Amino acid sequence: MGRRWLLESAMPGVAAALGVAMAGCVAQWDPAQTAAGPALPRAAAKAPAPAASGPIPVSLVPTRTLGPSPELLALGKRVYEKQCVACHGPDGRGEGEAAYLLYPKPRDFVAAKYALVSTWDRVPTDEDLFRTISRGMPGSAMPSWGHLSEEQRWGLIHYVKSFAEKPLVVQPAADPKGEGETGTGVIRVPPEPPFTPEARARALERYADACASCHGKTGRGDGTDQQRDDKGYPTRPRDLTLGVYKGSPEPAQTYRRIVAGMPGTPMPMSDWAYGEDAWHLVHLVRSWSSNEQRARVEMRKFTMVARRVDKVPDHPDAGTWRLAQPVNLHLMPLWWRAERPEEVTVRAVHDGKELALLLVWSDATHDHTAMRPQDFRDAVAVEFSLTPDPPFFAMGARSEFVNIWMWKSERQADLEPVFQELEKVYPNLGIDSYPNPEISPLEQPTRHALTLKSAPTFVTGWGAGNIVSDPLRNSAAEDLTSQGFGTLRARPRADQAVHARGVYATDTYRVIFRRPLSPKGARAVSLTPGTVVPVAFAVWNGSAGDRDGKKSVTIWQDLHIEP
Repeated sequence: MGRRWLLESAMPGVAAALGVAMAGCVAQWDPAQTAAGPALPRAAAKAPAPAASGPIPVSLVPTRTLGPSPELLALGKRVYEKQCVACHGPDGRGEGEAAYLLYPKPRDFVAAKYALVSTWDRVPTDEDLFRTISRGMPGSAMPSWGHLSEEQRWGLIHYVKSFAEKPLVVQPAADPKGEGETGTGVIRVPPEPPFTPEARARALERYADACASCHGKTGRGDGTDQQRDDKGYPTRPRDLTLGVYKGSPEPAQTYRRIVAGMPGTPMPMSDWAYGEDAWHLVHLVRSWSSNEQRARVEMRKFTMVARRVDKVPDHPDAGTWRLAQPVNLHLMPLWWRAERPEEVTVRAVHDGKELALLLVWSDATHDHTAMRPQDFRDAVAVEFSLTPDPPFFAMGARSEFVNIWMWKSERQADLEPVFQELEKVYPNLGIDSYPNPEISPLEQPTRHALTLKSAPTFVTGWGAGNIVSDPLRNSAAEDLTSQGFGTLRARPRADQAVHARGVYATDTYRVIFRRPLSPKGARAVSLTPGTVVPVAFAVWNGSAGDRDGKKSVTIWQDLHIEP
């Protein structure tokens, strides 16, 4: 079939490209830190540009308690329908339209078996739910919603509790009365003892007896791979050496996680450890990962500053990028796996005419072709909200469009001197002739027949106007728009103004995106100096089978474009 880049079929070929969402980011994590027009974008939010990029503070602990009220429930319903329904579903059963793309599966709020609880009764407190909503759940596709107002988070708490088939009642707190008994209510955490060599030996003994069969002798999650959750879905024990804690890694929170277990999962209650044994286990498992590892998996929302420079660079290795402050954003795999791209580093600059973004991430394999059915390409995308109050970060929402810039490694390879040929992969391939109206039938070639002189009518992708099948294109970028799942479309060819270039070396991708600040055509983001634009990112690792909605994502970030 000649040059593969001419044979992409028309627009539906791109329609599944981004599938679900964009979520997550990272910095040093301090737990104590406290729309929709159909066609034309609204103006971005005017705001003074900050002096430097950095994380936006988030409080994991509520500053006040808000009880349920009709007004608060109505607020929670609105937030849920905008931000949560895609995964958890309109009825709260964890079967939203994005659920098939996610592992572990979204929480079923009707069964109400919440994994992160701090009570003997294995029922979440309101503070448990507040923490989970605010922090998200690393090791899953549950993002952080800490950027929501405290009132919005309280509204969500009371609204999701209303789905429960049985009322969520926390009993008055009481310690166990004797050996072999459990307490009630919130688990009281006893004073923390020192972690002496004797305590470590005791912890290793208790771990070998009660934990190693699942988590493995050295905590790498390799004790057993035959586990299922309460809904029958396969699951795996946590690799404790990675620093990925679904609940907070704070010692007191980890203590309660060990004692209470994680309802709905194979992680059982360990009431036998209440007292000093649970503390020894906390110290042991935390010693298997570092503070830096635990910080990298925390999802944070950042302020990113697009610095004004004399001229935007046109190459990922240009020296101008040294003027832009890098921001390291946590990447969250929607289908969780231990081997994953952990971070994407982003820099941004503009010169008053164009904006340029530099994205850098690690990838041990250079997957730059997808000609065989078992092959998948590497890729990266940038998602922009067209409104200051962004829609759901997963592809936008009905009548709330997002603008997406996407770079694919195979598109970059198509622009290199040696084009990708199917005949190089399948040398004995039989092909039809592609008619060339300028030569006689007897002169029509049967090998290497596809050239710029071929008639586009007989080359379906090219003839249909597919931007990725255009042999004359000079960029590896695709400029796309979406208003929810299944709606991804390429913007008109005449409005394709995004340019991208990628370089792969030393197990690292470096990709630059450039576009004029002024939008061209409808549903393109306006990049006005002095404004703030919501932006999110996604990375695909072809060797891991990533494609469409199977990818690693960030949550919305704030891009400040310097005046």
